[in-house]
Amino acid sequence: MRLPQSRATTVAAVAVVAVLAAVGVTVGVETGHSSGGGSLAGSSQPPPPAALRVPHLHGSALPLSRRLIFKVSNGALTTVSVAEPDGQQIPGTFTADHSAWTSTSSFAPLTRLKASVSYADLAHHVTTKTFSLHSTDSKRRMLALLSPGGGDTVGIGSPVVATFNYDVPTRMRAAVEGRLAVRTSPSVVGAWHWMNDREVHWRPPTYWKPGTSVTISADLQGLNFGHGLWGGDGIHQTSFHIGDAHVSEVDIATHEMHVYDNGALIKTFPVSTGRDQYPTMDGVHIAIEKSPVVQMNSATVGIFPGNPDYYDETVYWDVRISDGGEFVHAAPWSVSDQGHTNVSHGCVNLSTEDAEWFFNWSNRGDIIDVFDGVRPPDPGDPGTEDWNMPWRQWVAGGAAPSRAAKSLRAGLPSESDPAFDVAPPQTGSGTGSVGSKNGT
Repeated sequence: MRLPQSRATTVAAVAVVAVLAAVGVTVGVETGHSSGGGSLAGSSQPPPPAALRVPHLHGSALPLSRRLIFKVSNGALTTVSVAEPDGQQIPGTFTADHSAWTSTSSFAPLTRLKASVSYADLAHHVTTKTFSLHSTDSKRRMLALLSPGGGDTVGIGSPVVATFNYDVPTRMRAAVEGRLAVRTSPSVVGAWHWMNDREVHWRPPTYWKPGTSVTISADLQGLNFGHGLWGGDGIHQTSFHIGDAHVSEVDIATHEMHVYDNGALIKTFPVSTGRDQYPTMDGVHIAIEKSPVVQMNSATVGIFPGNPDYYDETVYWDVRISDGGEFVHAAPWSVSDQGHTNVSHGCVNLSTEDAEWFFNWSNRGDIIDVFDGVRPPDPGDPGTEDWNMPWRQWVAGGAAPSRAAKSLRAGLPSESDPAFDVAPPQTGSGTGSVGSKNGT
């Protein structure tokens, strides 16, 4: 594959008579692999033989950084045709005397080429040679890891994520977005947003519709990132499915968690969230992962042995909702506080029975919306980075958003949560409506 320039087809051709006239020889035109003898007029010595060279070619391999060049001595090039396997012609230019032809650019790694070159010597012999060659591979390749995938069923908050093994320069981000594709059924308008130099996310303006099928693909082949870094070879593709709409709303002020399944309230749990010193983050979280047991050590969040708040506990039925150590999990030690007082180090504490139920019910990508707290969401945390900004801000974080994406007007996705601005429930632990989300 040549570098992405003009796709114009160039098959350089010039009549043998005109070419050799330029070097002062009057000849007739002959074709074929090679034609019979003859000599220069008025000369008793045979002309020196024409010789065709391909500089930089080693066997059939052309170094990645080199252009393809054909040179002839003691003669002139008449036609040069170079094409990829699909027939796409490679453009190039002749020197004024037709002693050389050079491709317009160098080539992407492992590009396969077929070339046919005809040249005439000083005695009007025409020779045609054919070549099969390829460019060499690059030492470094930009690869994209796509997720979710593998046909998994995920929650309505799952973003499409492309993670790269090298930093993507700002100047290349529009080109990269153009090589990433998201196909959905039913159709959904969405946009990319760069989280950092190595990760870009795609999402719709609001949570996914349950039952949506999503296929994502990446084809970075031929992209030149500079300094010997090229896009990976071939198309990579995976798919996933959006499951039921699982939305759980955690009211820090009332110490309750309301669980909705496709818009219907199915559970109300008493909870204990982060104490004043370690408040739980507000904002829309997603379930990043889950594990039936986690060894939680506070040293990982900066609380070391010797501190009265240090802990090292085996904790069960864990659903991670942030990368900073927040989980929804079983906390039998705080059952007496659940529903009344916030005593945790930032996690959402449930009874063992409630936590086991929630663990089994949850999918990766489910929504856990936390509100009425004092700590804002972290825009750099994988649990809270996707759904806590208005659509216009999300679109502005992309390099090449579509016109359809830019034309949409949408506020915070949490405004579509089941119990947004609903009257507070009656007191008690039974099921009911959730309180107002003022302050979120």
